[in-house]
Amino acid sequence: HQTPELDKRAVGDYMGEGDEWNKNVLYAYIDQMSFEGMTIDGALRHFLAGFWLPGEAQKIDRMMEKFAERFCQNNPSVFANADTAYVLAYSIILLNTDAHSPKVVKKMSKEEFIRNNRGIDDGQDLAPDFLCAIYDRITASGFKMDGNEAEPAPAASGSESSHDRY
Repeated sequence: HQTPELDKRAVGDYMGEGDEWNKNVLYAYIDQMSFEGMTIDGALRHFLAGFWLPGEAQKIDRMMEKFAERFCQNNPSVFANADTAYVLAYSIILLNTDAHSPKVVKKMSKEEFIRNNRGIDDGQDLAPDFLCAIYDRITASGFKMDGNEAEPAPAASGSESSHDRY
């Protein structure tokens, strides 16, 4: 998390790979983090500060699944289960991309963000005020990497490789 010489994109690609060794590195990286007392978007910001999120959906999926598990271990009373944290974390990443990518012309509204997250807490809705606060924080300030200006996390893509984008 504190090694500026590492290529943040290479770190993200490496940890997102499906090989057992790469997954173990990802799990060890996440398990050394504490998200206790953080909001889910604050924890996601902290998590993403050390690497660039890859663009492939399968890699993002692996990362968000482990992130959600760890978030819920550190904050057991926030959501009904880790599936809620997983779905919401993925939704936050999509919101970040939508809000901060110049390629997206029609931005997601707060109402759309709330609607997209209906029933994700074990069949129940999360409080609208809770989701509105997340929406406001993400749209006001995108994810940052290394303290630089906001850089949108890539939208998940099943076919586009990270090499095609850069």
